[in-house]
Amino acid sequence: MPGWEWARVIKLRQKPNFLSALARYDELIPEYFSHNVILNKVVTEAKRFEMLVYALYLFDTRDAADPHSGLTLANLQKLCVAQQVASPGRVLAILGIMQLGGYLTRQRSALDSRIVHFEPTADFIAIVEGWNRAIFKIIDAVDPLDDLVGQHERLPRFGWDMRRNGAQQTLGGWHLLDAFPEVAFFVARDGGWMLLLHCAAMSLQAGQGANIAPVSVDLTAFGRRFGVSRSHLRRLLEAAHQGGLLDAAPRNGAHIALGQRLLASFLTCMASELAFYRACAMPQMA
Repeated sequence: MPGWEWARVIKLRQKPNFLSALARYDELIPEYFSHNVILNKVVTEAKRFEMLVYALYLFDTRDAADPHSGLTLANLQKLCVAQQVASPGRVLAILGIMQLGGYLTRQRSALDSRIVHFEPTADFIAIVEGWNRAIFKIIDAVDPLDDLVGQHERLPRFGWDMRRNGAQQTLGGWHLLDAFPEVAFFVARDGGWMLLLHCAAMSLQAGQGANIAPVSVDLTAFGRRFGVSRSHLRRLLEAAHQGGLLDAAPRNGAHIALGQRLLASFLTCMASELAFYRACAMPQMA
């Protein structure tokens, strides 16, 4: 991580209200994935989320005079392969899932009938804008003077501009998880992101922000909520313990003891993510 970026992360991480952002994160973000199996299959694993970022970017940067631009299967496949995010077949599968879920429609180009564009539906854009609003609320919990929620409400392009800036930086080489392999271990697995977030928030709440308290999670109910099996979550926790990320065997979710290194990595990763979104929303403040 470059020195300037590390300074940006630490500046946010050291703000007095930083831990309040964790509580807001755990409160707001999971609702967008809870009991939504199709949406979980699109975005809750790291590479799939990156594919979504590129899909929205291609749609937003489409040149009306150039039928070959925009969100087409070929363009997304080419971009994802170049970024080593997904194979052409996986891109095709994800676009198919998004169509099935009512998140994308197909429109044949008026300029070249051989070309088919994908377009986000109004319902999907509402989900994306809602997710952005939640992120802005989390950042505002750290520093209310930013008023990102207010700007989002007042400026029609605010969310789109933030997402475009973020996609451009990601295409330029910025990747959140590169500096945080402990967090990447969880985020690379279905349900892992939500599980780690929930455990971290509960652990610090139980330890009153001063200690890392073991927590218990009903893996059956949690898995049902996010569309994964109890056995999948159990194997994830067991692998995390074997990898030194948990301080004790998880006992099927009854005793999850996050290691100090894992929790420190998660909190700093969250600060990096929020600082990145803040800079993308307000590049003049970066």
